[in-house]
Amino acid sequence: MNKTELLKMAITNLFRRKTRSILAILGVVIGTASIITMISIGLGMSKSFNDDMKKNPDIHMIEIWGLGRGDSSPSHNNTSSKALKMNDKSVQHIKTIKGVTQVTGVKDINVNMIIGDYISNTNLKGLEIDFMNKVLTKLSKGRMMNKSDKFKLLIGKEVPMQFQNYRTGRYIDYSPTGEYKVDLLSKKVEITSDKKYKQPKNNSFGMNESKNDNEPKYDIFKFESIGVIDSNGSEGYSIYTSLDTVKQIEKINSRAQAQAGMSRSDEQKQEYSSIMVYIEDINSISSVVDTLKSDGFQFYSIMDAVKQEQKRFAMIQGALGGIGGISLLVAAIGITNTMIMSIYERTREIGVMKVIGASLKDIRSLFLYEAANIGLIGGILGTILSVILSITINFFYAKLKVGGNMGMGMGMNVYADNINQTTPYISYIPIWLIFFGILFSSIIGVLSGYIPAKKAMSLSALESLRND
Repeated sequence: MNKTELLKMAITNLFRRKTRSILAILGVVIGTASIITMISIGLGMSKSFNDDMKKNPDIHMIEIWGLGRGDSSPSHNNTSSKALKMNDKSVQHIKTIKGVTQVTGVKDINVNMIIGDYISNTNLKGLEIDFMNKVLTKLSKGRMMNKSDKFKLLIGKEVPMQFQNYRTGRYIDYSPTGEYKVDLLSKKVEITSDKKYKQPKNNSFGMNESKNDNEPKYDIFKFESIGVIDSNGSEGYSIYTSLDTVKQIEKINSRAQAQAGMSRSDEQKQEYSSIMVYIEDINSISSVVDTLKSDGFQFYSIMDAVKQEQKRFAMIQGALGGIGGISLLVAAIGITNTMIMSIYERTREIGVMKVIGASLKDIRSLFLYEAANIGLIGGILGTILSVILSITINFFYAKLKVGGNMGMGMGMNVYADNINQTTPYISYIPIWLIFFGILFSSIIGVLSGYIPAKKAMSLSALESLRND
């Protein structure tokens, strides 16, 4: 018998016992739908996270601390003696690394900022203007910084949370509309390293110590705020200016420190607080990380955390797939039972086939085809059902807007900063998963039919013909 005849006979036999076949197929449908839906939820969580991460500008950033600091850093801590210093030479060296788009040294000064009657102790960060305009692109008010700007500020929108009224000691008040009573685009911003300047009553800055005559007499610098950074991340709690401006402030502060006997070496003056690296192509991050590590730098990249989350999602996908696989295993047992019962009912038919010349291979193939058809039909219907379930799940998920993002409530809100969360799905079924579901259920069907097929081959033709 050729394969076409065997296939036709297998399909005919399948529908001769409709109820039993339908129940066996239904088991495969439920098993296939379970495993695909479970895996799709894991894939949906992973895809939502990855898509959101691609919208996070921090994914492109690497922050370098240098050597001998940040031992508790969650990232790379290489104390190689060949590491470069945190100065302009290091910045120029990093610019030559393949894959690096932009680099800036960062000068970080702890200062008091005064706007009107309000004062805040914060960090003034100095960056190259080109770099600043590359990474701090989202402003709620104002404009970006120009190369000609000096003593201009970009202020994070959350900075007002740190303000106290230096006259009353009270924290920041709100207007009736819920806005802060501080003009963040003020043309009159005072910046100083003098921690005693306009000290609030009952302040929380830890500045109640008695005045020391040997303390440096720092200047008061007049700034103008030109933009408000719209970010919930670290950028939202900092103030930024040009690197040249901070260098100028440091130079003036150094004179005051020298007069108070607190002078620093020229090498210390030239070093940066950190170095920021921007990498446009995400695929280049790993190679840049390897180069920085070999150079002995200490650094942190959010990509490390992303990789850890991706591993976690892979484990979740495996666990969910395993749960769904149990349903398919039960369906496989059902197919085996159906085929064995079919052998007992068709014993005489099998004997006739052997007598008229059907080979053992033909008999085996017939039962394997029947089992495969159950798996194939169940797989196709199960895949269709899983797609319907996926659409339904995503519909209700988008409608209810559960947390706005799958990561919220799963300990991943740390990654949600600066992300425009628009991903509307929690279940994702790629094309390969559809084909996998159909193929896997067909293979399960064939394997489930192997034992019954072997049993049919072993039946004696004479004994089969005597069977009623």
